[in-house]
Amino acid sequence: MPKQTRTDLLSSIRRTHFPGKRAQVAKYILDNYMESAFLTAAQVAHRAEVSEPTVIRFATDLGYSGFTALQRALQDLIQQRLTTVQRLRLTPPSQQQEDPVLQSLWRDLRNLEETIEALDLPTVRRIVDLLAVADRVIVVGLRMSAALAEYTRFALKKSIPTVVAVTSGDGTFFEELMHTTSRSVVVGLGFPRYTRATAEYLEAARQHKVTVVAITDSQLSPLAPMADEVLLARSRALSYVDSFTAPIAVIGALATTLSLVTGDPDKLGALEALWRRYRVFR
Repeated sequence: MPKQTRTDLLSSIRRTHFPGKRAQVAKYILDNYMESAFLTAAQVAHRAEVSEPTVIRFATDLGYSGFTALQRALQDLIQQRLTTVQRLRLTPPSQQQEDPVLQSLWRDLRNLEETIEALDLPTVRRIVDLLAVADRVIVVGLRMSAALAEYTRFALKKSIPTVVAVTSGDGTFFEELMHTTSRSVVVGLGFPRYTRATAEYLEAARQHKVTVVAITDSQLSPLAPMADEVLLARSRALSYVDSFTAPIAVIGALATTLSLVTGDPDKLGALEALWRRYRVFR
């Protein structure tokens, strides 16, 4: 799939000479690119007054494997600009008529599939190596991503005793940043719609010479340019409720891998003994 910005993709469509009916597809998508990102090839064909194969050939002319690949690219490029109301309005009528429970679950399954497809294992290994030697880890997640930050802190705690979570934009982050060293790591969590403060915190960490890891949904995320390492997890949602199935799975996999690298059987055994003594679990 071609890697390009929103402007480059639209400019590419404008610059390309499409023969015959494919020119109608180009005009429709240029005029309605936000809506097109959430329509099927058949729906675009109907609205552009062409055949479905014409829409598919249009996508392949741009270098994509098919319309689905082009559609995903459009979704990635506009996701951060969509408001909740826009997401609901752009959901195709055929999808709106489906059971929302099943629709949401299928979307989460697709998020997981796309996350696995895009997963870069060398990046995961580099992040694990950074965390394994970190003297301090600050996890940053605001608004709905605050839940992810707490989950990440809890998941990493057994491997990194000094891990902390920052879940508010009240300046607490800077108090934690003052205690970092060149071996420290800041993990930023951010998904559409991205909070401005999270990107600002990561920028501050970078200026402070602290290694930054971003867990986000796209290389176009505002967190990506601030990070030394970027780990992607899809989070396309149907409404204002963010979809965190894939991000949680990625964080869990990261924490599991780290625990295998840094695990101390004696410490884990002592912890189990304390849990039993004080009857932490039923």
